[in-house]
Amino acid sequence: MKAEAFIEQWTKSLELGSAGVFIGAGLSVRAGYPTWRSLLADIATELGLDIEAEHDLAAVAQYALNKATGKRHALTKLIVDHFPPKADPPEPFRILARLPLRHVWTTNYDKLAETAWEQEGKRLDVKSRNDDLGIDKPWAHAVLYKMHGSVDHAADVVIAKDDYELYRRERPGFLQVLTGQLVTKQILFLGFSFTDPNIAHLFASIREAFKDNGPEDYAIVRRPKKGWGAGAKKRLETEKIRHALWVQDLRRYGIACVEVDEYEEIDEILRAVELRLASRSVFVSGSLPEDAPDDQRRRIEDVARHVGQVIAERQKRLISGFGLTVGSAAIAGALDVILKEPAPNLEKSLLLRPFPQAAPAGLDVATFRTRYREGMIQHAGVAVFIGGLKVDAGSSALVAADGVIEEFETAQRLGRIVVPVGATGGAAAEIWKRMDKAGVLPRGLKRADFDGLNNAATSAQDIAKIVHKVIETADKPKPRRTT
Repeated sequence: MKAEAFIEQWTKSLELGSAGVFIGAGLSVRAGYPTWRSLLADIATELGLDIEAEHDLAAVAQYALNKATGKRHALTKLIVDHFPPKADPPEPFRILARLPLRHVWTTNYDKLAETAWEQEGKRLDVKSRNDDLGIDKPWAHAVLYKMHGSVDHAADVVIAKDDYELYRRERPGFLQVLTGQLVTKQILFLGFSFTDPNIAHLFASIREAFKDNGPEDYAIVRRPKKGWGAGAKKRLETEKIRHALWVQDLRRYGIACVEVDEYEEIDEILRAVELRLASRSVFVSGSLPEDAPDDQRRRIEDVARHVGQVIAERQKRLISGFGLTVGSAAIAGALDVILKEPAPNLEKSLLLRPFPQAAPAGLDVATFRTRYREGMIQHAGVAVFIGGLKVDAGSSALVAADGVIEEFETAQRLGRIVVPVGATGGAAAEIWKRMDKAGVLPRGLKRADFDGLNNAATSAQDIAKIVHKVIETADKPKPRRTT
């Protein structure tokens, strides 16, 4: 499966709320956590085994358990020692935490997902035991199903053959929930080897029930890499053949694979999903004090209203912090279009986050507003700047609003497309000058269009048409650099 096709399809699933993700051990290795094989290496040595020659790793853990006459102390200590609770989540975890995912699955014991979601200001309903499944936590942004347990309860993790063979008796709820989600949602598997016997059985059951009309899920998998030593070339050729056959076989179970050469490419693909999702929304920034001159007010209101209309006409979501004058006018323009629909969906069409006057306890105002702005802008693919003026405390003159400038800098840092309507003055004019000096044009615009944004003679309707060109371009994949 081509990466671009996956990006488009999974983005749609995210929009519809029907996307999920399954995180395997391969995604945690970048945080310094061991693979299952390296985790059991010392135990294998104690048993007189070569871990590299073992294919059934659950059996290795079982042999150790048998030798200890069923006592799990050594295995429990192994988990606790190798999976410290605090570690910096790799980039894929951080991106996933920013996406509108409601269901997250993992066979990992670590707490990387919990940390990533916490860093994004989101809360997870963590379910690592069967009894957890019967309790819903409505305050959670997403549910994390740790179907093999957690380092928090290291004595109860799934690691040995006994645990796998008795899984249906000890943790039946996880299999039931996962079966339902594999049927109803589009699950993306990351860093997952598909060797878990219980999950393999689920796929087989789903295939049996749906035959050739089953649901489609996705996996991002790495192609074999050349190793070292004698016979490396021949082994690579064999691994390539085995890999191709394996990818083809996964299609039997409705799993379409995106193949990459390096795990770091997962980051790029997930960022593309995030940007594609963001392209469905447009952030409108700007402000104008209420006592501004009437002609200036009418001009800015007219521009903002027409921009709001074109956003709604393109069926994009308008994001606004309700900046003075600008926000209200843009929202009114969007409503001009939205309310003409037979069944308007305001929730889908508008994301409105007015700025609170005071910061929450424990945060200074500046830090809070920075986070607040970033929280809005990261949901948008395009940021349009109109006006952006405030009253200077010393002179009472109208000057560029520093908050709007900060929003521009945030949009730039996040890689969003910036559209400054310089003709409306204030921060928008300053942003236009900065981009002009740097020789940066918004994607989709020619020089004449960009100049038109800064021309006082350009009508509000024509400015809206220029914004429309950018919005249309944002829907298309960003051209890849060629060497």
